[in-house]
Amino acid sequence: MTKQGLRIAVIGAGVVGAAIAWHLARRGASVHLFDEGPRPASGVTSRAFGWINFINGSPATRPEDYRLRRDGVEEYRRLATVLPDAVCDIRPGSLVWLETAEETEELIREHQAEGAGVELVDAVTIAKLEPHLRDVPPCAAYSPGDLALSPAALTDAFVKDAQAAGATAHFGETIIAIETSGSKVTGVRTTSGSQSADIVVLAAGVATGRLASALGADIGVESSPAVLLRYSASAPFINRILCGPGLEVRQWHDHSLFVAAAYRDDAEENSPAAVGQRALTKIRKRFAAPDDMHLVEAVVGQRPIFSDGLPRLGFLPDVEGAYVAVGHPGVILAPLMGRLAAEEIVDGIRQHSMLSPRQSEAG
Repeated sequence: MTKQGLRIAVIGAGVVGAAIAWHLARRGASVHLFDEGPRPASGVTSRAFGWINFINGSPATRPEDYRLRRDGVEEYRRLATVLPDAVCDIRPGSLVWLETAEETEELIREHQAEGAGVELVDAVTIAKLEPHLRDVPPCAAYSPGDLALSPAALTDAFVKDAQAAGATAHFGETIIAIETSGSKVTGVRTTSGSQSADIVVLAAGVATGRLASALGADIGVESSPAVLLRYSASAPFINRILCGPGLEVRQWHDHSLFVAAAYRDDAEENSPAAVGQRALTKIRKRFAAPDDMHLVEAVVGQRPIFSDGLPRLGFLPDVEGAYVAVGHPGVILAPLMGRLAAEEIVDGIRQHSMLSPRQSEAG
């Protein structure tokens, strides 16, 4: 059997698992993609904000994470030439500002020192770029290369093209067990039967920890909740992604408004709907928004994170053929993780800085 004929089961049809399945299928592997949801991106991916950026990274305090974000954004440019359907609906550009002008200026200097295309724009320019913004800051960081996209549409494009390349997708199937013989994986068993595999990729978000644990590995993945709010609006009033104190918002082509917020479920007043109504009040105060704007959906996503803030990509120790791909920010890094995972699995080439589960345990 050639490496290109590898039988690979990918568990998880979120954006990371779908990207890996796509890259593997294009390289000639026999791929079976599994998800317990009814369609691609049924889990945390559908609750992601969809901001492809490196400006939220810190080159000074978290250089490794920052490099990954830069590489992730660059990978999207590569993706656009290979799979244009995946990024056909993107909206470019973001404006970011902090509590004070001094803090914003320092943010810009940090990124510019790394050669990033981040620009300082003043209040007059901000008002021209975002004429419906009432509370205009004195300055902001303008990052024209940032992208806003639909994570669910991106995932669907990966899956469809993977299927066109020969992959098989199985939805509505729960993984009962990862089958092994000795210390080697041999396949997966689901609610509908068994599928043989030479490699099993665990890309199921926070559930990856449970799957790895069943193989005797503790990868240390934790859950970080965030709420995604969606509002209906009858007209456009936000042109770019805007991120300021207490604000992370973007508007889509159909005028839907998306807001991302941290989430705590420790009190009734912190229910997703309550968070959504408070955010609506803030939006009406800070923007000249349509009067008919209203909350449509407030959903919580459990983001997979690690204590060091870095994702995990690599083979599990002591279990031949078990591969882990999980971490935050998943949407930003998914195309990059997909390509690097395929190169490691098919070609045995590991050339990235993401910690592997082996390194994680050792460290």
